[in-house]
Amino acid sequence: MKIFVINLDRAPERLERMASLFGELGLDFTRVAAVDGRDLTDQQASGARKGMYYDLGNGEIGCFLSHIKCWDAAAKDVAEYNAIFEDDVHFGAGARELLADTSWIPTDADVVKLETTLVRTLVDRASVARAGDRSVRRLRKTHPGTGAYIVSRKGARKLLELSTDFADPVDQFMFNPVSVAWNALTIYQVDPAICVQEVVVGKDGSTDALASGLKHERPVQEKARGTEKLMKEIGRPLGRLAASVGASLRGQRWGKVRFR
Repeated sequence: MKIFVINLDRAPERLERMASLFGELGLDFTRVAAVDGRDLTDQQASGARKGMYYDLGNGEIGCFLSHIKCWDAAAKDVAEYNAIFEDDVHFGAGARELLADTSWIPTDADVVKLETTLVRTLVDRASVARAGDRSVRRLRKTHPGTGAYIVSRKGARKLLELSTDFADPVDQFMFNPVSVAWNALTIYQVDPAICVQEVVVGKDGSTDALASGLKHERPVQEKARGTEKLMKEIGRPLGRLAASVGASLRGQRWGKVRFR
């Protein structure tokens, strides 16, 4: 399994960090030069239409195009599976064993998500495979983030075909049931996850070197106030209870994917 790491030319310190991490794991990787949102051509900048939630900024367009470069490489590679990482991930225990072997990957998998964003999502309760001491379950609901995932050769070809005219951030395109890609892909989640991004956990003091370059492009939602906020707080536990009961009846589990 080849490992691709997406890295901007202007972020050599991130590349050095990833080289150190993979060196500790005893694994090689191939750097993929990220498409820099600051240097988009007019054609690239105008290629994304209005999305589900908002118009993409140049940084998010560059991020999407960078993943497309990885999918193109994976689709052409002789290996059945390849792993794709953004350059701000942290690894959990047992990452080497999981990444050095592909026998645990379900044969119908298009994508296997290796990271968690610590948001509530829905996965099958039953595990279809084991990756060391971790479960591999079907992902059934939105779980954003493209910091770490495995893509099969056929999955990469599907993603390339479906992304010729993209309109949303790459993580929403891949991991949101509203997206056109969702129904075309068979997606699994490693649980607990072996990776988490810096923006999620804020390790290393959220240094400038690892701070997300896309954060300013995500719309800031105005905080609820007064009665509206109070009603949301009252309703949240009831909503979680209903989601949990409904998931249980369907043989699924509603909650956060842990990281360790």
